[in-house]
Amino acid sequence: MLKRRYVYYAAIAVIAITLLIYFVNQERSKVPYALGVDAIKDTTDMAGTYYRIRVTNIGTNMVTNISVYLGQNDIQHLKSLSPDQSWFFYPRPDTEISKINVKADNGINITTDYRSPLKGIGLPGSGR
Repeated sequence: MLKRRYVYYAAIAVIAITLLIYFVNQERSKVPYALGVDAIKDTTDMAGTYYRIRVTNIGTNMVTNISVYLGQNDIQHLKSLSPDQSWFFYPRPDTEISKINVKADNGINITTDYRSPLKGIGLPGSGR
């Protein structure tokens, strides 16, 4: 009975150490300057088409001078974004929607397309 208890303690210790090593390695492998861009095009029955662009700082340092090109004559700017902080950009109603281009200091240049989220039957905003 006492031997079985030590086996459980050893197993828990091995799992805890493995998780600790995993999370420490995840933190150390982050790059200093990086942005994540999630551009969403959501179509609903009631509101029509809704566009939003979420920019997240996924690096370990502050990213500065962020410019988001949303379409012709629609360029929006953000001075800085701290690590793990997000900011939403919304195109003006008269903007001709195309690809999204995000530029920032430290050589960040990201170009992406809009994605459409999956729709669930019977959920609010899901259309028909």
